[in-house]
Amino acid sequence: MSAELVALVQQIAKEKGLPLEEVLGAMCDGIRHAYEKQFMRNMGKQQRKRFRPRVVAVLDLENKVLKLALEKTVVENPTNPHLEISLEEARKIDPNAQIGMRVRVDLPLSEFSRSAMQLARQRMQERIREIEQRRIYELYKDRVNTVVVGQVARWDSYGNIYLTLDRAEALLPRREQVPTESFQKGERVRVYIYELRKPTGGTEPIILVSRTHKELLRKLLEAEVPEIREGVVEIKALVRDPGYRSKVAVASKDPSVDPVGACVGQQSKRINNITQELRGERVDIIAWSPNEAEFVANALSPAKVETVIMNYDERTATVIVSEDQLSLAIGKQGRNVSLAARLTGWRIDIRTINQLGTEVEETVTEEPASEEPAQVEEVAVGSPPPSGATLNSQSEEVVPVATRLEAQGSEVQESASEGEQ
Repeated sequence: MSAELVALVQQIAKEKGLPLEEVLGAMCDGIRHAYEKQFMRNMGKQQRKRFRPRVVAVLDLENKVLKLALEKTVVENPTNPHLEISLEEARKIDPNAQIGMRVRVDLPLSEFSRSAMQLARQRMQERIREIEQRRIYELYKDRVNTVVVGQVARWDSYGNIYLTLDRAEALLPRREQVPTESFQKGERVRVYIYELRKPTGGTEPIILVSRTHKELLRKLLEAEVPEIREGVVEIKALVRDPGYRSKVAVASKDPSVDPVGACVGQQSKRINNITQELRGERVDIIAWSPNEAEFVANALSPAKVETVIMNYDERTATVIVSEDQLSLAIGKQGRNVSLAARLTGWRIDIRTINQLGTEVEETVTEEPASEEPAQVEEVAVGSPPPSGATLNSQSEEVVPVATRLEAQGSEVQESASEGEQ
């Protein structure tokens, strides 16, 4: 029987990936529970807690021997046979026993009834499950906000996906799934751990993962681009429309390093690897700029911007593009301009040169001929606002080509004056 117990303990430890000491501890807890139920049934619950027996296990792997024992304290006049032993009886076990010492009294399993052993087995399984849950939590508590690889295991009726991780199971909620993605059972997929919930009431810890989280893209970039990982290139802002398109604003701390080129890689290899991992999601790498007008213009990439007019009071950017760049600037279903607005934090209004010219013409013909045209400050992309400029509701920052629009307005004024004559 002893050899069988040793084999059982070793098997459980191997299958569960637990130390032998913890498995033995669970076994002792099970035996103690069975002992209380069988030999201390006449005591009340509170008494059993107060006089809880001390069950210990001694494992000799070399000889494949496992002994269970009760630890009892040596006293002159024992009052609790489950915790105490007389000096006379103690010296039969250990001739050197003294008052106050503890001795171990063998606890043969043959003394337990079948029902008591079933209770011991159940209690041991519960303890091992609790140990597993605690170890999983300890293993993953420091892996929150990291990317892991999981294997698709199953789906539930709500569309949630369960992934097998290292000694654990992760939950990919439906709301964290990319609508354009589908998976097969057994498929390996990278996910971002965004939350770990502690086990409560015997439940396992819940590892919540995501495929839509923007930090997934950040971690993929860090893994793929050494310059980001080493801190030479910094990700200043990042937004996603999961499954469709993302925009990442980057800046370099080293003037000799091109941040966009570093992220894209030679022949676009680095960014293509990330796009492949995101299953076709297009990733735009944008050059960040402290000049907000320039940043807005860059954010609308791949469209080429002619002019950006910044209204700081309303935090609105009016962007002027040529006719052939309009659809590119807006993007399919408005994704490009929407992502650019989220990336920069500015409300973006896109106009073509012809559209703005029409608005200028209408404005001029409606104004009295005696009124002079409004003054407009011009600021080139990449330069700070002119000295003395005040950023109020009347003040706007204009990026190139506004001169063309102003000239167009002047021509309309001249035409209007000639018509009156």
